[in-house]
Amino acid sequence: MNRFGVATGIRSLFSNRGLLLALIIRDVQSRYRGTLLGFLWAILYPLMMLVVYAFVFGGVFNARWSTGGSLNEFALMLYCGLIVHGIFSETLSRSPTAIVSNSSYVKKVVFPLEVLPISHLASAAFNALIGVGLLCAFLLVQRGALAGTAFLVPLVVLPLLILTAGLAWLLAAIGVFFRDISQVIGVIMAVLLFLSPVFYPVSSAPPFARSMILLNPLTIPIEELRAVIILGNSLDWAFWFAYCIVALGVAVAGLWLFQKSRPAFADVI
Repeated sequence: MNRFGVATGIRSLFSNRGLLLALIIRDVQSRYRGTLLGFLWAILYPLMMLVVYAFVFGGVFNARWSTGGSLNEFALMLYCGLIVHGIFSETLSRSPTAIVSNSSYVKKVVFPLEVLPISHLASAAFNALIGVGLLCAFLLVQRGALAGTAFLVPLVVLPLLILTAGLAWLLAAIGVFFRDISQVIGVIMAVLLFLSPVFYPVSSAPPFARSMILLNPLTIPIEELRAVIILGNSLDWAFWFAYCIVALGVAVAGLWLFQKSRPAFADVI
């Protein structure tokens, strides 16, 4: 049996779930340790970013989500996009240094290195969960009830998490051998914020750009999150199923490359 294969990597994640949980808690705590407001920053930071973006695009540039739409509608749609982009961007920005910054673990043969990128993903998902909770609270105050399709939110996020996990393993492996990749990913994530339908609906893009936008890995999760939690529409099951297939393929490929290159980590680091 392959010591470092895809199947062994998946089994390792399950068998080391206690360690993974400890790493997630440590990561979340370290982010706010020593700050005056502590965990309140997990709530205040996304709200401040929402206010800034809503003011710039909705107030200064007078952007609206639909003809005759309000700034409030624009802010809600924008917030959904920021939640999805935040999971993807935060995880992948940290992934290239996931192994390098924990070099002491690499020397320990028995340490399950595959949990390190996943701990970053789980930490980003925790922040997203807070964001979704704030969004739901706002909708409850504004409308008095949530859309009946809001229970589909986990189904929207699940394939995104699987896809992001695969890319996180891929970048973690590449980052060991090519340290510049962390700088490149930072630029790509900033650009992706504006190339994703975060500030605008796909329908508003020029026809020549729509096909490119639909190939963006964030487009379907962003659009579907808005559909189920704000608009009250069900999932587009055809798009969702296709996205799941692609996400699983990327996850398997990312874990395979990570496991394949893992024996060389110690020599490089």
